[in-house]
This record gives sequence, structure tokens and C-alpha cells, in this order.
Amino acid sequence: MSDFHFLYPWRLLWLIPCVALWWLPSAGGSAWSRIMDKPLAKALIVGRQRKITRVLPWIFILGAVALAGPSWQRQLPAALTPQSNVMVILQQDTAMLAGDLAPSRHQRMQNKIMSLTERMPGTRFGLVVYNTGAWLTTPLTVDSAFYSLFLHAQSPALLPAGEGSGLRHAVDLALKNMPSAPRSIIVVADTLSAEDARWLASQQTPLQLWVPGTADGGALPEKYAASATDTRLNIARFQTVRDSGVPVTLVTADESDLPVIQSHIEQSVTAQNNARSDLHWRNDGWIVIIPLLAIVLVWRRQLFCWLLVAPLLLWQPESQAAWLDAWISPDIQGQHAFSRGEYEAAARRFADPLRAGIAWYRAGNYPAATVAFRQAPQTPEALLWTGNSYAQQKEWQQALNSYDRALSLRPDWQLAQGNRAKIAAIIMKLRQKERDRQSAQGEEQDYKPDAIRHDLKPDQGVKQQDIQPVAGGNPQINQWYENLAVSPAGLLENLYRTQPGDAQ
Repeated sequence: MSDFHFLYPWRLLWLIPCVALWWLPSAGGSAWSRIMDKPLAKALIVGRQRKITRVLPWIFILGAVALAGPSWQRQLPAALTPQSNVMVILQQDTAMLAGDLAPSRHQRMQNKIMSLTERMPGTRFGLVVYNTGAWLTTPLTVDSAFYSLFLHAQSPALLPAGEGSGLRHAVDLALKNMPSAPRSIIVVADTLSAEDARWLASQQTPLQLWVPGTADGGALPEKYAASATDTRLNIARFQTVRDSGVPVTLVTADESDLPVIQSHIEQSVTAQNNARSDLHWRNDGWIVIIPLLAIVLVWRRQLFCWLLVAPLLLWQPESQAAWLDAWISPDIQGQHAFSRGEYEAAARRFADPLRAGIAWYRAGNYPAATVAFRQAPQTPEALLWTGNSYAQQKEWQQALNSYDRALSLRPDWQLAQGNRAKIAAIIMKLRQKERDRQSAQGEEQDYKPDAIRHDLKPDQGVKQQDIQPVAGGNPQINQWYENLAVSPAGLLENLYRTQPGDAQ
């Protein structure tokens, strides 16, 4: 509520006549009060006028406050959610194998992170791991099965050993692979060097610490028992980070720490949205109408009958939508339907073509989404969504053109650059396959001029590709998932061995 303000503060001038209502003549309703004794007049005269003068000021005061437009948070478009992008940075040192959190700190955190994703449906989660270096293990995705696959394949034993800490680079890598605000970073770490603690205390990045372990530490597996690793938490060091303003949450045996982590994410995202200048402040004056109606209904009980009868008189099946539009704007109706997951209904209600396109995209109707995006003002965001919808329809060249137009308006947009690079790689792969096919046909024709040539089968042309559309905003996540030739753990180990952490 620190951002509380009024959108139309000049309308608070209506409070002046409201205050004047307190001084309405109290005895003007009856001349008897001037000629009778005051105790007798008080006992005999019914003070209806006084009752009115007590109620009317409150009605006008609440009405003036509602008209002034109280607000304390930004109005989010349909493309944004209170939790939109969360990157988990997971420390992978030997101490994470300690058994003070059964079965081990590492396995406990794997389960905790997946429980957090279940609590926040629709949120895109990513994973960065680090010890002496840092690696991006999983890009931002809403696919919980894909995320769980690589999260549970992760192990501290896969990362190469070395000296130093890769925490700083892990944070930089996480920010590099996330879109602009709102975004949140969760650092899961049981060990902090004094230098890392000072660096975290000086950061303005929206991050929080999630600390697994205990002050007494725990036993390591027999394989690592001789490593002389200190598994005890340095409580004082984590307290220093917490005192600097960075949220620090200790992992619990139950799930009581999950609401705390989720609350920190929501508070961080709300603060980032409120700091944006491209979002409008939400008018929450309608909340004041609730006590206003309560006062009116208590004052005039017969209004209950009107509230029960009037909707029946005004409502007709064929005019329900028009009657609803008279009271609630189509965009608000669409926003409510979108939040319930009714994307097709939301798309039909939205008046804003960008919001309608996003709803059609989420509903899986990519042609309708493309039409809506093309009707929206051609901002970088609209062009990015247009490219994504073309990509889902496997219209690769149109997708590439849309990304190029978005980058011409915002050249340093990393999300558009990444999507463009993936689509360009698909186009190059398809062109190479077409060249190879034509070359093979040419060689066969040279040796068999009289052979019968059959038409191409479906899905063999240059405009086709042997992957299926995906529901997320990244058209290559499922392709990566389906084309795995080795186990996820083997893939990760190969990644860590072939790509140094300081070169990401």
C-alpha cells in the first residue's frame, strides 16, 4: 500500500459539501421543538430528519472517495501474470549431498522446487546451476514435465570440480536468459563466501535466498566423507545478507517455507510492475461501493426488493451479453475469463486485439491469434507474438520476418533475438535437407533416366518440419526434448564438460 494514491484527486473537493451536511438544521423538521421543553420534545418528537442527516454525509463521503479513483497497483494486461518468470539458481557443491535434510539437501530441494512450480501454474520456470562455474540447464518454460526431467537429472557429481565461486556469473546468466521485468530469481545455496555475501548485500536485483541445511550440518555419503567438507550453515553470514534487505528463507521439513517463497515472488513482481511507466494504474474505487451499498440497504430496506426483482426484469437470454457490457467493460470480462483459463471465451470478449491474440494463442488457435496480432498496433511485443504464432503454424519465413521487424524497433531485445536464432536454424536445416534431396534426385536421374518418380509424401516438402506445435512461447523446447539421444544426466554431463562455466 506504499503506492496508494488517487487517480483523480481534484474530485476529493466533493468532500467539502459532504462536511457541510453535518451542519444541517437539526430542529428544522418540527416547530414544536422551539416551543416545548427540551426533555419533552426529545421524548415526543421522532427525529427522522436527524437520522437522514447522519446517513447522508457518509453516503456522499464514500461516493466522493470512489469517484476520486483510489489506486495502489498497476493494471496488468493479459500477457502478464502476477508470477511470470522465475529463474532458480541451484548451488551444486559437495555440501548439498549432506543428509541433515533427508534424504539429502539436494534431493529435498528438487522436490521443494517442483512443489513450488505446482503452486504457481502458468509461471515460467528456468534453472541455472553453479559451483565454480555456471550453466543454464533449463530455459524458461511452463512445461513442468520438461522442467522436472532435467531438474531431477541434475546432481552435484556432474559438475566439474574447481576453485572459487560462480554465484556472480550464475546471477548474470539468469538475468541474460530472462526477459525484462517482472522477473524473480531464487538462489538456492547452503554455502556463501564472505565476498559473495557482501556482493549480494549490494545488489538491487530482484532475488531471494532459499537456504537448505542446519547449523549442525549433516553426514556426507561415504564416497565424499574424506573430502573434509564443512556442511554446517554459516548462520551469521546469511543473517548479514538478510539484514541488507535480501529475503532469506530457511528450508523447513514440511512445506511451510513454500508460501513464504511464493509471497516474496509476488511482492517483488508487484513492486516491479508498479515501477513500470508503460502500465496504467488500476482504479479500485469499486471497492468503496461495497460499504456504500451496505449503508443504503440498511437505511432503506425496501431496496432489497429492487435488487431481487430488477435483474429478473432486465435480464433476457438473448440480451445477456449486452446487459453485461453495460456494467462491465469487455476487456475486464475477458481478463476474468483469461485468469480462469477460459482462453477462447476471453478472446471473444477482449476488445484489445493484442489481448485477444494472446488469448487465442493460449487456446491453441494460432491462425486466429495471427489475425488478431496483425490488427494490433505493431509494437515490438505484438510483432514478437506474431512471430510466435507463425512459428506454431510452421510458417518459418513469416516468423523470421516478424522477429526482424520486432528487432528493428527494439534491437537489444534478447528474447526476440533468441527466438529469431532458433527459427533461422530451422530454416537453414530445412534448406539443407531440400538441397540434399534435390542432389539425391539428380544423381538418381543421371543413372536411371527411365525410372518412375513418385510425388513427395506429406511432410517431405521444404515447408514442413517433423516437430509438432507446442503450447509454450518457445517453439523449440519440445524439439529439444524429443530429439534426446542420451539420458538427461548424460546430456547435462556433456554440457558441463564441453562448455566451461566462465564462457557461458
